Amino acid sequence: MKYFYSEIDEITLTFGDIHFNSYGMEYIRIYFERPNDSGFDFLESNLPALEIKKSFGFNDEEIKNLLEYARNNAFLIWEIARENEKGAENFAANM
Repeated sequence: MKYFYSEIDEITLTFGDIHFNSYGMEYIRIYFERPNDSGFDFLESNLPALEIKKSFGFNDEEIKNLLEYARNNAFLIWEIARENEKGAENFAANM
């Protein structure tokens, strides 16, 4: 599932559910998108590593700034993802 987090200067940040890598460590995929004339510029990364998975249309300075924004807001993103995870567990338990 994707969750909306913020929109600044026509750049939208969304993120997905909490996942586990092959070592059992948690991570969250994060996505930045900006409309352009032929579709979207995008940047896909993850928390906590902030590795660039895919990118198109953003220059190096923009990528640096977007990853810094994600780093500065990581605590809130994790908090929202955990709340949504608990809400889904509670919903399933009550069915």
